[in-house]
Amino acid sequence: MKREWLRRDLLKTVPALAFSTTSMGLRAAVPADPIAPLLASFLNDAKADGISVAIVRDGVTQYHDAGFAVRDGALASRDSVYEIGSITKTFTGLILAHAIQEKRVGLNDDIRRYLPSSFDNLAKDGRPITFADIVTTTSALPNNIPDWGGGLGNSTPAELPLRVTQFYQNYTPSDFLRDLAKVELIDTPARETRHSNTASELLGILLSRIYGQPYPTLVARYIEKPLGMRGGTGPIPPTRLAIGYDEKAMPALSLPIILPAGGLRYGTADMARYLQAQIAARDAAVARTQQPLWGTTDHQAIGFHWIIAKAADSQLYYRHSGGSFGCSSYCDFYPASRYGIVLLSNRGGGDVQYQLEQLAGVIRAALLGPFVGFASLERTLEASDYTDVPGSVAAARRQHPELHLNEDRLNEWGYRLLFAKRAPAAAAIFAYNATANPDSANAHDSYADALAAIEDKTRAIAEYERALKLNPGNDHSAEMLTKLRKGT
Repeated sequence: MKREWLRRDLLKTVPALAFSTTSMGLRAAVPADPIAPLLASFLNDAKADGISVAIVRDGVTQYHDAGFAVRDGALASRDSVYEIGSITKTFTGLILAHAIQEKRVGLNDDIRRYLPSSFDNLAKDGRPITFADIVTTTSALPNNIPDWGGGLGNSTPAELPLRVTQFYQNYTPSDFLRDLAKVELIDTPARETRHSNTASELLGILLSRIYGQPYPTLVARYIEKPLGMRGGTGPIPPTRLAIGYDEKAMPALSLPIILPAGGLRYGTADMARYLQAQIAARDAAVARTQQPLWGTTDHQAIGFHWIIAKAADSQLYYRHSGGSFGCSSYCDFYPASRYGIVLLSNRGGGDVQYQLEQLAGVIRAALLGPFVGFASLERTLEASDYTDVPGSVAAARRQHPELHLNEDRLNEWGYRLLFAKRAPAAAAIFAYNATANPDSANAHDSYADALAAIEDKTRAIAEYERALKLNPGNDHSAEMLTKLRKGT
């Protein structure tokens, strides 16, 4: 749920280009090279120094680069090596899939079987953490140990990158396990998805113990060598290394303990090989990682860290994003279309990750065309000023039975309208979404935002109350209810 509120906030700041994933954004003539101006706009809007993109179509890879890998230095290229952040987790998940294929472990094994002592704290309500919980992000482990928010001396945002890299420089697996034994699970495992670097760092240690080999050796053995990728775990030649930036150069996050969670480093030439293998899925372990283990593809499922959902035309696609202190990354692929894309940038921040995701959608639409049913629905609603969303959706589905509208897609559509100062149209989309997803706190919370924007205070309060009842932890609804009741 919190991820959706974050996404709502990001929509306020991401420029208009990032929303042009449907017909509205493609009405202008498409230039001969549709990618170059999009990358130039991204660099400007994200205040990024460089970006490198690889697009895989029908087994052929195209590369596009813009800006600088090093500020006032080397240009970005397919050989520029970036920190790929949490996309690393899909690599670690793939190694686990090989271990399962080799019957070294079971997906639903209690992970404590592979640790040196009982670790009674790695269970809650009688439910231990399993390997499945780790790769579906439902382990209930904290995001980082020690907690970056307070465990490193209450660092300011500006101080945090250096504090983290200094702390973990000599932090060993033994140190990690010592601190892991003190952890209290946030929730019962398998109940809710939460980002956790701790979980993937633990998985890296577990795999090393199971194989008796260090994590870099396993990455090379099961992924890099079979796919012909260059090493992403060791030193990178300075001529190829992209420097990550925020406002200034950031320290590298390629620390041994963090490596399995977010420390791999590759260029688009190597990541394209990874995408090719994912799209083809000829290897049994790769195919295993793409099977949904948690959730539903009608909304959002998770495999071995891959987020799996249906696109607007109902075909399955897989995605993941990543970020370090100075780099951001995003990749997705559509096996049925034999299409995939990876975008790497040397600018950090959650907003940049989201901009890359939106840019990926713009590029796909520019190359393959918009999703036909979705574009038709959008044209109809624009022409009618959103006066009959349910009727328009029903008519579109009669013409395009493949049309798929999930909660997230509708929610983003509504916020685009809301932040474009079209609150009545946004309210119409959100109303439809809340009706289609009556048990979603986020859908009712979003509808309430639009109702508040059109000054329908009574119904806004009712929707915020509904959202809060469905999710008592909904801080946004609670805050808005207080404001509306006070008349502020």
